[in-house]
Amino acid sequence: MKHPINLQFKTTLQRLLLLCVTLFFASASYAHEQVKVVVVPMAGDDLRTVYEIGETGPAGGIVYHVTDGGLHGLEASHEDQGASAEWGCLGTDVNFVENLATDDAVDPNSGAHNTLLIRIACGGATAAAVAGSYEGPNGKTTNWYLPNKEELDLLYNQRGVVGGFDSNSYWSSSESSSNVAWYQVFVDSGQGVGIKDFADGVRAVRAF
Repeated sequence: MKHPINLQFKTTLQRLLLLCVTLFFASASYAHEQVKVVVVPMAGDDLRTVYEIGETGPAGGIVYHVTDGGLHGLEASHEDQGASAEWGCLGTDVNFVENLATDDAVDPNSGAHNTLLIRIACGGATAAAVAGSYEGPNGKTTNWYLPNKEELDLLYNQRGVVGGFDSNSYWSSSESSSNVAWYQVFVDSGQGVGIKDFADGVRAVRAF
């Protein structure tokens, strides 16, 4: 016959072991639940800023054209950067800046590309240099440029939204020949070509 004290001890030990096992699995289950609570999935593109025409752009300008549902587009300075700047390079056909033959031709080069090429080729206080030197409303942003003729026409179409236009006509960065370049008349919807040493307005824009 087993001693009653030994039987009681064994029963107590079994209960302790059972309690430990129960606590272990309960703790593991709790930890698992905690992990599921604290893990946060990546938000991805849901956090990207979407812009609308008329809003303040990422560099402080006024958004006047949007693409990709507002994720990208163009913003313009609030004011003119110059009212009397020459296009420059009179008598010189600037390499790789497209020569446009008609009003409805499409310039494959962006204004940013054109601006850089004109500044390299022409130097001085040209319209491209004036626009490219602009650093935004806060004086801290870069990559502003002289718009090409298509970008300038988009700006004309939103002139009431952007505002602050003081000149009658503005230079684009699109060339036509060694002596003339494209400009936009802001008192009507006309685009034309003008002699490169003629002084026209400058309004800097920026892509985002």
